Formats: sequence, structure tokens, C-alpha cells
Amino acid sequence: MRSYRALPSKTIIAHWLVMALSACATHVDAVNHAAAPVIATPAPRPLPGAPMPEQPSATVMPRINGTCVGNVAFPNFPQQYQHRMQEIACILQKRDGLPASYVIPSLQNARFDARAVALMTPPSPSATPTTPSPWWRYRDRFLRQDRVDQGVRFWRDHAGLLRAVSRKYGVPGPILLGILNIETAFGAFQGHFSVLDCNLSLALALPGRRRFFLHQTAETLKLAQRLNVAPQTLKGSEAGAMGMSQFLSSSYLRYGVTWNDPPGGPMPNLWQSPADVLASTANFFRGHGWQPGQPVLGQVVSGPQTDITPFLQGKHPLSQLRAAGIQPRTAPGLPETTPVGLLRLQTEHGPTLFIAYPNFYVIMGYNPSTYYSATVWAYAKVIQRTLSD
Repeated sequence: MRSYRALPSKTIIAHWLVMALSACATHVDAVNHAAAPVIATPAPRPLPGAPMPEQPSATVMPRINGTCVGNVAFPNFPQQYQHRMQEIACILQKRDGLPASYVIPSLQNARFDARAVALMTPPSPSATPTTPSPWWRYRDRFLRQDRVDQGVRFWRDHAGLLRAVSRKYGVPGPILLGILNIETAFGAFQGHFSVLDCNLSLALALPGRRRFFLHQTAETLKLAQRLNVAPQTLKGSEAGAMGMSQFLSSSYLRYGVTWNDPPGGPMPNLWQSPADVLASTANFFRGHGWQPGQPVLGQVVSGPQTDITPFLQGKHPLSQLRAAGIQPRTAPGLPETTPVGLLRLQTEHGPTLFIAYPNFYVIMGYNPSTYYSATVWAYAKVIQRTLSD
């Protein structure tokens, strides 16, 4: 699951205001080996012991207005949510085109997950301002020697695959390793929550995120159909993210690719197949505008003599930063009109300025935290240096 203890308060609040397409499941304290669903092969059958929901009897599912089945009980959800569950059942049928014979038993087999709701409920604003934890503390949790060693082993085990994926999608292998490192420690912490339970529970209990999690509920049911598994077998984080790279259901369906398989082949296995995971993660970045060969971050050479405050918000043409004396240590090789941002991150040496290039914001499409994106970049740099030694 995502841990916020090392994140600044502004970053925590930003997470709740802007939910990324992919939610991460970071947990560095306890190992949780997720049980991955068995991905279907051609002409698959439902999983033994976890059958696809059966058609309920007509007496259990009376029709509402002749357009949907919804006036039924959902025994594993609190009474206060029964009416809303009936509405959700109808929405899934009418808006998303899912058959009642699939929707009703799937929702009746689901359960309200109070723990997921507690973990995902935004913290109340504090009356007393808190001092943000510095970036370097967050960064160093993921740059420990054991994490670097994991990345080096993963690279050596999959070097040919990483190079092939990078050639096809234009995303450097070390950046992909940075994602897998933070998200699940290369697959060690994939989450054990029922993805369907979490999405339903969050749609019910978090009114501000209702539309988002209702959409993810529909996408989860569609994903289970595509994988030909029972919805309850899909496991992930409390935010409903799955697999080694923690894709939400919508991202799984949109960006998930089976490595080197033709269109119409089997669905990717993002729990167990490093090839599918790397290709799908790279495909996500390409779909969000990754520019091959361009930098992510560039440290500013020295403190500029002008007021940098206006540049710390939003994006500005690179030429404007240069004119203000904000020079990167390494020339980025980008047009002067390139929109860039200016970050002030606390390193172990104190406040440090960085220029954020377009690829930095692509990583933020994965997780909207600047700490997260900067740490992906920092980890990639460490891996590059280690492999070149």
C-alpha cells in the first residue's frame, strides 16, 4: 500500500485531489506476496474453486423499469449502502453494458472493506502547520543498498528483455526499474485486497471520489471478464491497483500489453510476467507522452541572482529560466520553447533547485507526487552508475 509517513503534507493532500491513472502500492515494512489470479489461455475455463458468478433466479432479481436488475439485497454491505448498491448495479448494466447475470452475483459476492476505506480516507486538515518531511528522507527509503541490489539483480536477469522493451517504447530500462522498485519492490508487495471490494467500498464511502471508483468498479468487472476469472480473485492494493507495477483496472485494460504477442492474443499477466509488466509500464509512459532521449530532471548549477519564486509554480519556457540565471548543470539539448518546471527539493545538502523537463511530468502521470517522480529518477541514476562500474 502507499505509505505517506515520509511525504510532505502538501503531497498528501495533492494525492487526494488528483488521483493518478495508476495508484501505487508501496510498503517497505512487511512482505506481502500476493496470490495472482490464473490468467486464461485460449479457450479458458473458470478457476476451480472460484467460479464465475452464476445466473440468479428471476425471483431474486426483479427488473426496474424494464431496463435493469437492481432491486435486490447485497448482504455483505451495510444497510446504509443498500440503496446506493442497487443504483450501482443499474449503472453498471445501463451505462457500462454489463449483463445483469454477471453484475448482480458479482456485487452480491463482494464485501464492504472498512480497512480499505480507512486507509484511503484523506487526513483531516491540521490546525497546526506541520513541517514537511524532506525529499531526501523519502528518497533514501528506496535507495537503500538492498533495493539497489534488487534492481541490479533484476537487470542482470532480464537485461535482454529490458533493452528490447526500451528499443520498442523509448523508455530507458532504469526508469522502469525505478517504478517497480517504489511500487512493489520488484513484485514483493503486490497487495492482498480484493480489487472489486475496494473499488465498491471507496465508491460508497468517499463521495468526492465516487465517480472515479465507480468507473474503476466497471473496469474491474470488464477486466475479470477479459481474463476469464472471477472478479473476487483479482487482488491488489487498497486503492485497487494490481500487479508488479500496480495498474488500476482502467490502465490494465488500456495500456496492458502482452510482450511480443499479436493483437487478439492472451491478456497480459501483470502479476507474474516481467515481460508483460515492463512492456505495459513502458506503454503507459509512451501513452502519456514520454519523449525518448530527453532528460527527466536537471540540477541547477548554482543559486540564481534573481527571485525564483514565480518559477516555482506551473511551467515556463526554458528560455525564461535561462534568462533569469537558472542554468542546468547539464545542457538538456531541448528547444528554448520547451515548457519546464522549477522544483526546490530538500536534499541532504539543503534546499536544491532542479529543472523538471517534460518527461518528469510523464512520470507524474503514474503518481502525482513530485517526491515520487524525483525518486524514480534518482533510483534510475543509481542503477546506471552501478551497472557502469
